[in-house]
Amino acid sequence: MLGKILFWETQLSADSSIACGSCHSMENGGSDSRSFDPLSVHPGPDGNFGTPDDIRGSIGVQNQSCLGVLSDDPIFGLERQVTRRKSPSAINAMFDGRLFWDGRAGPQFLNPETGAVSIPGNTNPAAGALEAQAVGPIISDAEMGCEVRTWDDVRARLLAAAPLQYANDIPQAMLDTLSQFSDYESLFQMAFGSPEITGERIAFAIATYERTLLADQTPLDQFIAGNPNALSPQQVMGMNLFLNNCLPCHGGPFLADGVFHDIGVRPENEDQGRFGVTGNPGDIGRFKTPPLRNVELRAPYFHNGGKQTLAEVVSFYNGGGDFQNPDGGPGTPPLNLPAGAQANLVLFLEALTDERVRNALPPFDHPTLAIHFRRGDSNRDGSVDISDAIHCLQYLFDGVPALCEDATDMNDDGQLNIADPVRLLGRLFGSGEILPAPTELTRGPDLTFDPLECLD
Repeated sequence: MLGKILFWETQLSADSSIACGSCHSMENGGSDSRSFDPLSVHPGPDGNFGTPDDIRGSIGVQNQSCLGVLSDDPIFGLERQVTRRKSPSAINAMFDGRLFWDGRAGPQFLNPETGAVSIPGNTNPAAGALEAQAVGPIISDAEMGCEVRTWDDVRARLLAAAPLQYANDIPQAMLDTLSQFSDYESLFQMAFGSPEITGERIAFAIATYERTLLADQTPLDQFIAGNPNALSPQQVMGMNLFLNNCLPCHGGPFLADGVFHDIGVRPENEDQGRFGVTGNPGDIGRFKTPPLRNVELRAPYFHNGGKQTLAEVVSFYNGGGDFQNPDGGPGTPPLNLPAGAQANLVLFLEALTDERVRNALPPFDHPTLAIHFRRGDSNRDGSVDISDAIHCLQYLFDGVPALCEDATDMNDDGQLNIADPVRLLGRLFGSGEILPAPTELTRGPDLTFDPLECLD
């Protein structure tokens, strides 16, 4: 239970805004629900937004010191940073010995504070990959951390935190635990027998929770178990196409070979992939095969989030990839399927969804994380300007709905009244004093407790 609490704890991040679950939403197949957000874009290697090499990544933290002092990021300014690759799924990851798209985590796990071997890499194929993966984002200055973040900083934040104080809709089993253990020292005492909070223990706890995230109740599983009606006739035809064309890379119970391939998603020189870990020139542009369970829920697809639908993915494979390999051939062998067969293949891929994942049922149940908003963005158009003051006045006097009460509460006093548009107008045309956090500079959660809400 400690691992589940930590996975959904925004206070594990340097500014209490990002949890592991922010980038690994259960309802989105263990990947990022925010990937289609306009701000979830990294400009890619050319550094320019709106060009073909843009990447649909995951929104992280602002560029900041560990004392909370913000500084302009060369790419994102004072907006939240975005990762250079799309977040892989955290579901069914327990059997994978190398995690991240480039496989840099695992199978060995080193104590993040001492460098000692905590889990040798030769104990089993997966060994300590989950633990090795868990510590990376917490320290990353783009994902959850701050500049030169240390585990002492992480420890201090957890020692000062009331567990899950910014979360809502906490599942009953988690509430039952928190009713008995109201701080992190007591939670670590419960889990480990002593209250010490360490990076190694944080990794052990999160990985233990992730090992419960087994999605193995899909229509395909029911069909294999002997229920002939679990798949439609079209899905059966799609399954046969899959068996004849896709098994070399997507075989086994999780429909992935665990190997790294260059299939022509983007030119090799844009992201060198596995080469960054191994230094082997043959690994340039290679990325790990993703498992296909719950793939329906994980759009957009590929390491760059470059395909928006499964139909686009199947079309990609049907044509042999978007870019040639270094030898001048197709990135992947073309399927050359007619349109109807491609549609059946998509229907089969949709039969790989575990409905417990889609509906966040145990073990995939979880708290609701605070909605990110921009203070002053009353009309939720992404910017803060005179139109927001007008919208606030329309809410106060004409009955226009408040799209986000927290954003409309421009002075953050927990009330919506005439003082709010006055405060914004003062910001725009008067003293210029910045609005309360989360400021108009970037979106974030409301860390003050009041009755106002911001509904997604």
